[in-house]
Amino acid sequence: MMARPKEFDESRALVDAMGLFWERGYEATTMRDVAARAGLALSSLYGTFESKHALYLAALTEYRRTEREQVVRLLAGPRPVRDALNELYERLIANLIADPARRGSFTLNAAIELGGQDEAVTTQLREHFDDICALLAPPLAAAQAAGEIAGRFHADDLARFLLFGLYGLGMMVKVYPDQANLERTAAVTLAVLDA
Repeated sequence: MMARPKEFDESRALVDAMGLFWERGYEATTMRDVAARAGLALSSLYGTFESKHALYLAALTEYRRTEREQVVRLLAGPRPVRDALNELYERLIANLIADPARRGSFTLNAAIELGGQDEAVTTQLREHFDDICALLAPPLAAAQAAGEIAGRFHADDLARFLLFGLYGLGMMVKVYPDQANLERTAAVTLAVLDA
């Protein structure tokens, strides 16, 4: 007797798909792989997401939501922006080092694999990076106005530099999985804040 497939759970399918795309990339992941990992019927997966591309975009959207929530949480509250950024970098490094697969960042991996080649993915990534920069820039500008951090760069440019510094760590961990090395790189990046 064949085992019946599990009831379809869209959020679980997205998490499983995200994990596979994150580990293997878009090209190396099949819908059959996702269905097998999630314990779902392939027809259920196609019935909800229609195509591998649609599933990938949904997984990328979910990952973007998670990254955005983390940044919002870290920037919330009345504390110096430098403390929030230090914590953001520290948490990222801890997560990167704790991941034995050294996957880095799903958004970074998407940019490397499909950015500039897949219009829908490129649009999502541009929206995501612009959104995170828009979250970072106002507290940076306020800290500059208060003399808390250096004011030699426009807050928008500073936000983009710090954002891509974070993604740089996601790339570095794949080649240099050494916490001390990542921490030194983060310290150099954050030195741009010094007055």
